[in-house]
Amino acid sequence: MIKIIVDMRGDEIVKVTAKGHAGYAKYGKDIVCSAASAIMQTALMGLIDVYGESQKYEKNDENGYLRFSVPEEKTETERVKEQAVLRAMYLGLKDLEAGFKANLKMEVNTLCL
Repeated sequence: MIKIIVDMRGDEIVKVTAKGHAGYAKYGKDIVCSAASAIMQTALMGLIDVYGESQKYEKNDENGYLRFSVPEEKTETERVKEQAVLRAMYLGLKDLEAGFKANLKMEVNTLCL
C-alpha cells in the first residue's frame, strides 16, 4: 500500500511524504503506483519550476519513497504558484485514493501555525 502524508499549516500544504508500493499489480504493470508517482513527480517538477535548484526533495524509487517540502521564505507570487501546484496534486491523489482504497491511503496532518 502507498501511504501519503500531507502536512498542512493553516490551509496551505507545506510537506508531502509518500512511502511504499500500491501492490495492485506486478512491478511495471501497477497502474495505481504509476498514477500516484506521475501525480507526485509532476507536482515536484512544478515546485522545481517555481523555486529552481533550491527546491529540496528526497527520493528512493526502489522503496517507493518521495518527500518534499516548500521553503518557508518566499514571495507572495511563489506562494500562490506553489499552492496551485500542490492543491492540484492533492485533488488528483484524493481521487485516486477514492478509486483504490485498498492500495493508497492519504493522511492529512495539521501543523501548528
